Amino acid sequence: MSARPESAVWPEGQRTAASFYEPLRQPLFRWFWVAAVFSMIALWVHDVANAWFMRDLTNADPFLVSLIQAATSLPVVFLSLPMGTVSDLWDRRHFLVAAQTWMLVMLVALWLVTVSGLMTPTLLIVLTAGLGIGKAMLLPGLSALIPQLISREQLHLGVGLHGMANNSARIIGPALAGGMLMVVGVATVYAFNLLLVLISMLLLLTWRWRGNPSRRERGFVSEVGAGVAYCAGDRRYRTILARVILFFVAASSVHALLPVLVQQAGSFGMSWGMYGLGAVAGAVVFPLLSRIFKTHGQITFGILGHAVFLGCLVLAPNDLARMPVLLMLGVFWFQSMCATQVGLQTALPDAMRARGMGVFTMIAMACFGLGAPLWGAVAKATSPDQAILTATTLSLAALALTYRLRWPTAADAPG
Repeated sequence: MSARPESAVWPEGQRTAASFYEPLRQPLFRWFWVAAVFSMIALWVHDVANAWFMRDLTNADPFLVSLIQAATSLPVVFLSLPMGTVSDLWDRRHFLVAAQTWMLVMLVALWLVTVSGLMTPTLLIVLTAGLGIGKAMLLPGLSALIPQLISREQLHLGVGLHGMANNSARIIGPALAGGMLMVVGVATVYAFNLLLVLISMLLLLTWRWRGNPSRRERGFVSEVGAGVAYCAGDRRYRTILARVILFFVAASSVHALLPVLVQQAGSFGMSWGMYGLGAVAGAVVFPLLSRIFKTHGQITFGILGHAVFLGCLVLAPNDLARMPVLLMLGVFWFQSMCATQVGLQTALPDAMRARGMGVFTMIAMACFGLGAPLWGAVAKATSPDQAILTATTLSLAALALTYRLRWPTAADAPG
């Protein structure tokens, strides 16, 4: 594996025209990718089952249903940075195994309460937040591992494949959850999710990798502060975040309101499946777009396309007509998210990588966690369609306001 400079921003022009699947030829990355697929499927199965379960428990109250998204997101908001710091200072594979163990404990508790018939909306929110803690442990570590497993020339391919893992799970997970909800019920869905997390943990346990060296030069609080200071001081990092913060708030309207817009459990799973299929299609064309546009252009293209199809969502008269719109929303969501992560990864040295991705995850999930109840409240006060249109307007306005921010180059890298 080639050495990486500790403070360099990798220039846009160094990307090679490698096959999109080339990183999978490397055994370490391949094992990592398979484990990530199972982890992400488990997360999506859980999200879909919980949202539909809350709908049943509350007679489809849009505000209470939206609180499930908030319960998933807010632990990530508060814990991603400290968890990312631990991942930087400790062996990242061991930390991912610890995250999977925590998720197993939470899923067992969720299953036991459900089969005993004791579940209430409040308890569902609490247990969902508990699983969100595991998500906060998992996400920064997964992102930070990618540059350690592949060369910098393949970084955009590795990030794209990691995004494909997530979005393939977005297809498989909701489809599995929707079908199982109709046939066997939510308790069996939770039991199935336990099996998926266990498989992912076993893959990580059998993965032979020497890991990243432990490093702790200061106290833990100082290490957290060092990560924040690095991100605040890096101009490229700040510019990327400024461009996408309000986009994440607007995009959270899809996650918050789709359970209310869709009328049938089967259609709900299929709707998320179409969104995920679009994201996988976006992953396939991502390497081509990365050669046509620089990161700035890719983010602009993704946000603009997402806003257009978000507005089109309110024009669909039924669940079936909504499917192709969700497909295109998935395409542009992937473009925005993946270009953002490539830009941030290139701005971070390895010693700060998990912390930097933790800061990003914290901010993105804060936007989702706060945006979800916001759109739920707007939908309850007006209508779901009006909330979606408001989100579309916010996304376009934010794009216009941030478009002229000067895009930093490699010369702006600190160090």
